Amino acid sequence: MKTVLSLISITLIIMSASCNKHEKADLVILNGKVLTIDKANPIAEAIAVKGEFIVAIGTSDKIKGWIEKGKTEVIDAAGRLVIPGFNDAHIHFGPLDPDFIELRYTTNPEVITEKVREQISRTKPGVAIRGGHWEHEMFIDRKWPSKELVDKVSPDNPVLLERADGHSVLVNSYVLKNSGITKDTPNPFGGEIQKDAETGEPTGILKDAAMDLIKTGEVKAERSPAEQTAREWQGYLLAMKEAREFGVTSLQNAGAADFSAYERLQ
Repeated sequence: MKTVLSLISITLIIMSASCNKHEKADLVILNGKVLTIDKANPIAEAIAVKGEFIVAIGTSDKIKGWIEKGKTEVIDAAGRLVIPGFNDAHIHFGPLDPDFIELRYTTNPEVITEKVREQISRTKPGVAIRGGHWEHEMFIDRKWPSKELVDKVSPDNPVLLERADGHSVLVNSYVLKNSGITKDTPNPFGGEIQKDAETGEPTGILKDAAMDLIKTGEVKAERSPAEQTAREWQGYLLAMKEAREFGVTSLQNAGAADFSAYERLQ
């Protein structure tokens, strides 16, 4: 019996030494429901990550052995689902415009006003303000937006905010004036100048071929080559950040790509 107990003690000492020797993780996620994509073990509690690789998976107690206090980031998933990153198999990926006003999933039209106001505050007069991806069907009132939403905050800048489908654009009075679009302007073939049912005045919504009438009268923002390079670099970082926030960890780029930029990012 003493021999058996001694062997057990020796085994525990060896195991303990082994645990202390293995590398520690950069990130550990505990107490989750980890989807493993392994039929034999479909759900686990915890994972350990070092660099870009998952190095261990198992129970929270087991994975705690990968934690180095003060160095390993520890996330308590508190029972939430942890899944592999998404792969986007067809995307036209590239740098985002740092000044583009993103309106996707907007439900309150007043958000449009505030986002335009914010962009105007850091933009010189005459420089165009661009944004889009709004869908009026998602608005609380489900009504088409109108120029009044942006006129009050953009008296000195052209504003162009495209709908998500790219077939309509909301412009402010600055653009309508520069484009010569009035209540008397007829609809072009294949397009529509949306007009108020009571006053007949353009609402600011131009559809399809009517978008070809746009003349912004914009002033081009002046940037040095160094500023332009920095702006493009910022655009790549924004694109990577957005992909990461949506859980996209790999992709196939279906459009033209500057591979040297991605090599620098790597």
